[in-house]
Amino acid sequence: MRRFFIATILCAATASTEHRASAQDSILGADALATDSGRFRLKVEMKVNARNSSPVEFPVANTGAPFPVVMQTVSAHTSAEISNIALTAEGDLTSDILARVVVHALDLYNRNPTSSADRVDLREAFVRLGKKWESLKEMPGTTAYLELGKAPRFSKQIARKLESYGLWGTAVGRFEETGAEAGGSFGPHLYWRASATGGTPLFFRDVNALAGDNGTPERTVGSTAPVVYGSGFPILYDTMATDTGLSGRFQLGGGAGLRFNWGENRRDGIDLLGWYFRRDLADRVSLHGTFYSGDIRLLQGFLVALPVNGREKREYGVNLEARFGPVHLFAQGVKQSIAGLEREGYEAELSARIPLPGLFASGDQSVVNWIEPAVRVSYIDNLFDAPAGFVAPSVGWDWRKYDFGFRLGIVRGLDLTVEYSRNEATSKKGVLNPDEGLLTLRAAF
Repeated sequence: MRRFFIATILCAATASTEHRASAQDSILGADALATDSGRFRLKVEMKVNARNSSPVEFPVANTGAPFPVVMQTVSAHTSAEISNIALTAEGDLTSDILARVVVHALDLYNRNPTSSADRVDLREAFVRLGKKWESLKEMPGTTAYLELGKAPRFSKQIARKLESYGLWGTAVGRFEETGAEAGGSFGPHLYWRASATGGTPLFFRDVNALAGDNGTPERTVGSTAPVVYGSGFPILYDTMATDTGLSGRFQLGGGAGLRFNWGENRRDGIDLLGWYFRRDLADRVSLHGTFYSGDIRLLQGFLVALPVNGREKREYGVNLEARFGPVHLFAQGVKQSIAGLEREGYEAELSARIPLPGLFASGDQSVVNWIEPAVRVSYIDNLFDAPAGFVAPSVGWDWRKYDFGFRLGIVRGLDLTVEYSRNEATSKKGVLNPDEGLLTLRAAF
């Protein structure tokens, strides 16, 4: 409630000024409401979804847990839901100082556990001093910036073409981190990044839309409450940051990149970024809505633990992003060590936006103006085995995920995404296919 109250005041203060439709596209994908000066902007986005998941079960024996463990599809049926309402308030305090707040309500597809985690979350809250030139944006020369607060990790793919996430988009840096980030450029082609944050706790979740329920209240001994969602088939990942931080165990990160632009308006280009992050895992991190703890305590399971060695968590990788006319590519290779548990793999997403003539008109706007087919391939190779009896053996499975679909631009600020995820999870009993179809109608202004 405290987060929601603060965010409501900030948004109301922004909305109380005179607004008009801005000519600029919103960061959320549609027009923003802005003051006449354009210095302050309020953006709203709502997502409505339909989902269908394949029913799959995997019994787990001898875990030591005080209840039977069966990994199963989170929600094995067809459903329709409002998954998220996002409010963004941002303002240019000066030409070189930006303040930004993003609040999500519901956020069903990010909550973990799905049924008992917070319904309102402060996703971003930061002040940026100086200009930050995001991936593929032409840099004017030597620049520098400093960002303080809660913001996405600089190695994250910001603009996904599908609503789903790939395996590495889920596993590493999915959520915002609180701390400081600095960066800049040396001329138009070379740039750098550095960060010091509290990191985000290590936990696990399913790779499809819903995280699933693990350690929720109805799973405690003696509870008579009905189970809301299944556990899913979780992988290790960086979950949402906690309010209390990680007992002073800071995460340090750095990166360096090369960028070249060409074509009309210098929009086309290629961007190559190498990055590295490191922190020490805490003994345990309390997480809202689950009796499981994050970090080292999670890896210890109940009576059966993963083969951990030390507490160092590090990951390094390379991002490649390119645009050639309507074609866009994002690819990422990652190698990670989690307390001695090694894994590696890649993720690549290819898309192309194709203009359409508009099927009909609504008022002064044409309807159905573009289509953007996209395909994503991702792979995690776990170089360790989860021992028999570990509560979630899927964290040690090798995994391939194929996401494909298209986004249809209906009118400005309204689009429809249709996609399907094919999962191939290699367990000791064979290959499992917890596949999922997802339809997303997104409205933004």
